[in-house]
This record gives sequence, structure tokens and C-alpha cells, in this order.
Amino acid sequence: MDSWGTLPYQFNIYNSLILGGIVQGLIFGLIVAFSKKYRDTSTLLLALMIVVFSVHNFQYYLTATRLVKNRYMYGYFWTPGQLVMAPLMFFYGVKLLYPERPIANKTIAWMLTPFAIGVLAISYLKINYRYLGNQHRYLILEAVIEFAGILLTISILSWLLRETRKVERASQGLEVAKMLPKLKWFRNILATFFMLCLVWFCVTLYMVLYDPPQDIWYIMWVSLSVMIYWLGHVGIYKYGVNEERKKIRNHALNRSSIIVVDKSKNDYVSAFEDLLVNKKYFLNPDLTLDKVAEELNLSKSHLSRIINKEMGTTFPEYMNELRVKEAKFYLRHPDFGNYTLVAIGLEAGFASKTSFNNTFKKVTGMTPSEYKNSEMENESSAQSLA
Repeated sequence: MDSWGTLPYQFNIYNSLILGGIVQGLIFGLIVAFSKKYRDTSTLLLALMIVVFSVHNFQYYLTATRLVKNRYMYGYFWTPGQLVMAPLMFFYGVKLLYPERPIANKTIAWMLTPFAIGVLAISYLKINYRYLGNQHRYLILEAVIEFAGILLTISILSWLLRETRKVERASQGLEVAKMLPKLKWFRNILATFFMLCLVWFCVTLYMVLYDPPQDIWYIMWVSLSVMIYWLGHVGIYKYGVNEERKKIRNHALNRSSIIVVDKSKNDYVSAFEDLLVNKKYFLNPDLTLDKVAEELNLSKSHLSRIINKEMGTTFPEYMNELRVKEAKFYLRHPDFGNYTLVAIGLEAGFASKTSFNNTFKKVTGMTPSEYKNSEMENESSAQSLA
């Protein structure tokens, strides 16, 4: 009998991986939904996307393992989750890139229109199924919806990639008062997902035209699932880091300067220190000697000579000194004792966790975690003696 009727159960390693992802995705959604720490529009949209994807996968899991006959799944339960996944990805991306920008109701309506049309078409066939039992119509509709979902996803991923680059370019200025999140991780995931969707389109077309081994479909299914779940976990982690960074940034901007500028120094040196210290330009990880020279209306070579001659150091060494001192302050501060080293390093002006660790150890002889533990031990010893 064909797959529309009765077939023996079919379990394999792919199904097991998918089931593990489904369970993980549902638990992930519940944790985010009921956690005050992650209560934000962007994280809730991300959690909803993961839950919808998990439920959608569960539909295919039930039919792929023959736990539910295809005629029952398609005749009563099937919902085109692939047509709502792309809009949820869009909504999440917009809130991540432009957290202060509301999503217009008109935009929401347009994005959900394909899903609404898909539900209406499926509902029509479900109603008529009781009288006709026509498998062929369901298979055609499923293929149409699958291709529509892929094309919609590709279009949205293209738009998000373009907007991500635009936001990244806008964050290259010297201003540090407004913290913009690091978006390289999001851009990389979008690019990888975009390539997978192109392959997904080709595989789907190949499966419609021919009858290839099921392993091809399973591999794509698992690959796409890994990307979606990876986006969920990384997105939540980055949200937590960004929230910590906001609190650190507010504290940094409201705190007095690390160095009091000596007005008796060379005017250019005073202006240089005022720019980096009092205006806290050193917190910008993209700050370069060229940008500072342009701000001071000097040539790069002239400014470099001034720093070397008048201050007895180099631009990179001076920047590292300021950033390490800034990091030390937060590593010692009890209010930030539970904050991640990533958030502290980024808000001290380092471009990455690796850069933070390497530079901090080069300057102090200890890694940030070793320094933090040492300070905690010293504080504990002092309290014991007291």
C-alpha cells in the first residue's frame, strides 16, 4: 500500500536527531517565554519562531516515522508552518537591527498573507477530503507551499543581510554614547542559512521531478534544523550579553574619566587625551589612528610622532592601557561580579573575547578570569582579617 495508507514504522538516526531538536526547541521556547531575564520583543519573537519550527518539524516527524498515516495528517492536522517561519525570521531581524522601531501593522499583514492563503487552501482540501479522499491534490498543494516557503525565506534573508550590512556601516562612527550590538554573528548565520535555502530549493525541485534516495531529504532537513536551533541559542546568548553591555555602558558614561587631562602638556596631546579619555572614544573597538587624526585635523604621521615623542608610547599601547584599566574596574566591581567576560571585554573597547584575553594577559600577565579570581581572593582575605 502507498504512503497514503498503512506502512510499517520507520525510525532512523535522522529521525532521532530531529526528535531531539523538537524537544529541545519546545523546552527552549518555554524557558524564554517564562524568564524575566529574556523578556523582550526580539527574544519572544525568536522563541516563537523556534516553537513554530519545532511543531512544524513534529508534523513531518510523525509521518516520516509512520506514527501517523499521511491521509490523517494531511486530512486533519497539517498546517503550513514554513509560510510563517520566514515572517517570524523577518520580525526578529527587524527588532534585532532596529530595536526602537515598531513594526507597522500593514507590514505584519503583508508578511502573514502567504500563510493565511496557505491555511485557506489547506482548509478547503480538508473539508473536501472527507468526500473525495484525493491524495494527488494534497501532494500538489504541499509542493506549491514548500516552494513558496523557500522563495519567501530567500527573499527575507536577502533583505536582512542587506539591512545588517547597513547597520554595521552606520556603527563605524566615533560616537560611543549609543551602544550598537555586534552583528557579525547574525550576518554569518544569515549568509549560511541563505546558502542552505538555495540548496534546499534545488533538492526540493529534484525530489519533485525524480525519486532520489530519502537520505538527501533527511540531510537537508537536519541541516536546516541545526541552523534554526543554532540561531535560537546564539540569539538568546547575544541578547544576554547585550543587556549586560548596556548596563556597563551606562555606568561607564556616567563615571568620571580614568585620567585627568594635564592642560600643561602639548595642546595636541591634551586634545588627544581629552578625546580618548574624557569623551571615552577608547571604548569604540573600531577606533583607529586615522580616525583620531581626522578628528583632530592632523595627519596620521604627525599624530603618531606626537604620541611617540610627547607621551613615550604608541597609539595601540595607549589604547590597550586605557581598555585594560577599564576592564579591571568592572572585573573588581561587585555589581558586575556575575557578568560575562565577553560583555566586560566588549564594553572596555576590545573587539572580541580573544582580543580581550590576549591583550589583558600581555599587559597584566594574567587572563581576565585569573585577575577576577585573584581580586576575589584578595577581597575575601581582607574581609577575614577584618
